[in-house]
Amino acid sequence: MKNKLIIITVLLTVISVFARIITPFRGWNWVKEHSSYIIVAIAKNPTPPTPGQYVENAPNSDSSISVLSFLKGTNGLGYSRLLTDHELRKGEAYLIFGDFDNGIYRAYEDYRVVPLGITFKQDMIAGKPLNEQIQVLFQLGEDYLKADIAKKQAEKDRLETGDAQH
Repeated sequence: MKNKLIIITVLLTVISVFARIITPFRGWNWVKEHSSYIIVAIAKNPTPPTPGQYVENAPNSDSSISVLSFLKGTNGLGYSRLLTDHELRKGEAYLIFGDFDNGIYRAYEDYRVVPLGITFKQDMIAGKPLNEQIQVLFQLGEDYLKADIAKKQAEKDRLETGDAQH
């Protein structure tokens, strides 16, 4: 019995060392305050896996990004890398609430990455205070999501009717 308890304790300790902590969504004010960086970036190419290496608890997306705008944090514009559980689409812009360490942005929680589509322009947020910038980008994200839903609804309707030519 004592051996089983020791094995379970060691196993739980090892598992906790490799686990990523995913915090629940606590509201946008919390996310804004607890993100050391808020950026707008365009997803580039996925980072290729290292041959022969398996990464335990890896995020869903590991991609190079081009940082277009810094809303919070200090760093230069340019290329970097983003680790997140949000599915990234190459060539699309994202509002990212995250942290930066060793040249890599981390925004593991899906809600920390807001898709903006391809219509983001720097002048949309230039010269505005942080809260206004975020509101403009949320609106852009909402518009993008609505257009995506409408497109998927049209495809669903076409499939339900069985008419591929619709």
